[in-house]
Amino acid sequence: SGSSSGSAASDTGSNTIAETSVVGLIADLGARPLKGAGFASGRVALVDPTGMLASVTGADSDCVHVDGSTGPCGSTVPSFVDSEAATGIVDGSNTAFGLSAAPDPSSSLAVYRNGVLQTSGQDFTLTGTTVQFAAAATPQPGDTLLASYRTAESDPGTPQPFSSPQVLCSGTGTSTASLTLANIGTCTIPGGLLQPGDRVEVRFDAAHTGSAGGFSLEVDWGSTVLVHRDAAALDVLVTGRGDASMLAPGAQLSAQSWGTLLPFTAAVATASDSYTNGLTISFQGMVTQATDSVALSNFTVVRIP
Repeated sequence: SGSSSGSAASDTGSNTIAETSVVGLIADLGARPLKGAGFASGRVALVDPTGMLASVTGADSDCVHVDGSTGPCGSTVPSFVDSEAATGIVDGSNTAFGLSAAPDPSSSLAVYRNGVLQTSGQDFTLTGTTVQFAAAATPQPGDTLLASYRTAESDPGTPQPFSSPQVLCSGTGTSTASLTLANIGTCTIPGGLLQPGDRVEVRFDAAHTGSAGGFSLEVDWGSTVLVHRDAAALDVLVTGRGDASMLAPGAQLSAQSWGTLLPFTAAVATASDSYTNGLTISFQGMVTQATDSVALSNFTVVRIP
């Protein structure tokens, strides 16, 4: 019998295959994004208008927008003003009151008079930062006016506008020839208006007529004496001012006063009088001789929120 044998040789050579020989390769490579001139490693990638890969530029703390632009993180947000005390004298005749900022939108403005919501277009109209009440809805002495509204969008870091000072009372007072302390002026602060953190400024001027004897003046914060001065017969004018800083349980008081001859004096005290349901500031005067008189020439009470 015969036999045959043979061996298979391995092909160790390498053959180059043309890209065109691979079905679909050219199309696939053409569909792949390519690095463009704006490409940089270690950055967020974006596709530029030509379809090339580029890198986002900007500060490390910036945020990337969907269009590939960058900018500070965050967005504009509306600001809110709540329970702002409208500025203006509440004397029964004044109908124009101011706000610290213009409501935006104007329909966001809610005005409350003694806790009752007023109707826009019927009880009041709004022009910029001015609330103009209708004649039939004119606020009366002792009324409380509060406003809540939104303002134009602003950067989150922009401070929210705060309420402006509010004149609570202002007047000329009366005179007295009483030989005991008698009321010559009153300012009644309605309940719910004062809040912890508020400050109330009280300023007054008084005049003495006659020279037969001396006179006394006193300003009371509720049942607590804020100012008391005893003046001589030749004192003609006296002026003074006091502050009450609202605390949770009461107030801390400070005062100063002086006159034509009356020396300057200052004092501090605390008052436990509750202001939650309202508080009365009273101005009192007396003379030592009935032929004389003392008058409260002017007084002003201002609330600073």
